[in-house]
Amino acid sequence: MARQAFASQRRKTCHRGKNSVATPDRLHLLQEASWNLSAISYCIASVGRDLAGKPNNPGTMDSAGQALEWLAGEMQRRCVAIDEGLS
Repeated sequence: MARQAFASQRRKTCHRGKNSVATPDRLHLLQEASWNLSAISYCIASVGRDLAGKPNNPGTMDSAGQALEWLAGEMQRRCVAIDEGLS
């Protein structure tokens, strides 16, 4: 329940009544930002996979690697949402 309240509040603060015009320049910037974010997510996922596979101190590395892989997945999911919104 708290998560839904937080999400609805975030939506309200993001859309404060300012309707920006979707000019080709702005759309291009959004698309480029999405591509950059996607590239960063692949790097984070790679580091996460590397950490998760380390035999030294497996408990810590596994949790750190899993956290980075989760973060990469969340970033990628948001990139897909941005791309869908732009198309």
